[in-house]
Amino acid sequence: MQLGNQLPLRTTTDNPIEDKYIAVFKGVDKKYNMDGYQFTAIKNAECAIPRGEITFVLGPSGSGKSTFLNMLGMLDKPNQGQITILGQDVLAMDDNQAADFRSRHIGFIFQSFNLIPVLSVRENVEFPLLRHNVSRRERREKADYYLESVGLKDYSHRRLGEISGGQRQRVAIARALVTTPELVIADEPTANLDSATSDEIIHLMLEMRSQFNTSFVICTHNEKLIGGSGNVIRIIDGKLQHLGGLQ
Repeated sequence: MQLGNQLPLRTTTDNPIEDKYIAVFKGVDKKYNMDGYQFTAIKNAECAIPRGEITFVLGPSGSGKSTFLNMLGMLDKPNQGQITILGQDVLAMDDNQAADFRSRHIGFIFQSFNLIPVLSVRENVEFPLLRHNVSRRERREKADYYLESVGLKDYSHRRLGEISGGQRQRVAIARALVTTPELVIADEPTANLDSATSDEIIHLMLEMRSQFNTSFVICTHNEKLIGGSGNVIRIIDGKLQHLGGLQ
């Protein structure tokens, strides 16, 4: 299927580091002020996230996983350090530039799905394309393509109340992929699902990575999901322990 050229093609550069890694953190600190007390959520983070791979972010509740994902997804900024995504210094962008970059290059899969109940399955998947000047016909074609990829081709006209939790998560995955992002960030995507459905969702993401060369960063507290696949970043008390990194 021809998906058109309304959205940017995946980028490559002449810099081998940028081509090898989708994102690089250097000396990143994130602090919060809570009732007059300064709390450091992420401490001197150094990591490099490979392109076209699945990276799992592990750690107990309160360890800093969500803070790390928020900075990676450009939803929050560190107090110090450098973050590059696709070779771009994202901290140098203003709010409008950051929002545009995020919408074009980063997809999100949330624990609570964050789907829109009044829309159909297909309309939920189409929704991110509305800000990209994609025609109605192409929006439908792209949505149908990704719904078929996640096994929901025959569910496009259904409402969210008519499908299961696992199927809603598949809709969320299709929505995250519909803009063909280079990076997809999933925050506890299987937390509300039973173990069999959780395994199915992780397997689906592995298939998506193989099919579309998408870089996935998946936050989880369940180490059983990893199996023998993927890279691992472990966060303990705000400190990153990273398997892999800059060579």
